[in-house]
Amino acid sequence: MTTLYQQRATIATPSAHIPDANQLALCLGESSADNHTFTTATWQDADGNLYAVCSTVAKPVFAELAGQPLQAPDHAPDMDLAAATRAQALLQINGGIASPDVIAVILGDRLESAQDHIKALGLISIPQTDQGVY
Repeated sequence: MTTLYQQRATIATPSAHIPDANQLALCLGESSADNHTFTTATWQDADGNLYAVCSTVAKPVFAELAGQPLQAPDHAPDMDLAAATRAQALLQINGGIASPDVIAVILGDRLESAQDHIKALGLISIPQTDQGVY
């Protein structure tokens, strides 16, 4: 069986850019739920900057689409195109480690490990504390 999703895209979004990155995900994605791609910043770099991370499979046209002028998709005609365009301007595909001024993307083969991509981005998980249930 073959799949259209031949690549793995692991995306590190600085916490300050989560709302704009969600609009970009909505624009480039395939579902109206893509505006919830980035939620909580649970990763950090060596300097303590916080990031939300998503790793997913993608079609080979991902990088091409990410570099073209954006248009609202049929599944989200009222999306915030200005916010998506701001996030698009911050994209750095296969350009190095995560930093607070870029949305860093590792794009590789779909069988590559998300954890390897995250490591290449220079990120570590923030230990979560047990908040308890009341």
